[in-house]
Amino acid sequence: MAQLSGQLIVALRQTAARLARQDVTYRWSSFAYCNCGHLAQTITGLDPAEIQKRAMRREGDWGGQARDSVLRRPFPEFDFGDRPTLDEGAWEPQDVGACQVTGAPLDEVLAEMYELGLSPDDVAHLERLSDPEVRRRLGNNTEAFSHHRRENVIVYLRAWADLLEARLETVEPAERFPEAAE
Repeated sequence: MAQLSGQLIVALRQTAARLARQDVTYRWSSFAYCNCGHLAQTITGLDPAEIQKRAMRREGDWGGQARDSVLRRPFPEFDFGDRPTLDEGAWEPQDVGACQVTGAPLDEVLAEMYELGLSPDDVAHLERLSDPEVRRRLGNNTEAFSHHRRENVIVYLRAWADLLEARLETVEPAERFPEAAE
């Protein structure tokens, strides 16, 4: 579960509020407009097109890319043998770890999300609305709780924020704000 953070709670609530507006695009199949993409927009301030460009530079969904960013898996090295590939017209990948426009990888977006208290597991759970603690908070009627429906994402984000907020209220002020205790 995410680290306790007032900023994360605010980001979850802002994302839910934005998704509640009907003029906002929601598309689960798009990196920029899905569950994680909308939270990434809130946290980073990046526009959807930039998030989409960064995400498309590496294989995998949000959960997979989140795990890879923590494991720091290197990008695949392509072996074309000892023949001169350019002369033969073989395809050579560009730097698959960076956005074509800015040169910045999705790892930077994920790093900002992690700084706010999220973990790779949190990102994977958000993608599928599958965190067991959040689901329990939603009650008993979550069997047909589809992860790609806007209404469910809004309810999930609010429940997650409520859960974190309840935990934050039980923490001593010195633990909530360690810099104030110094």
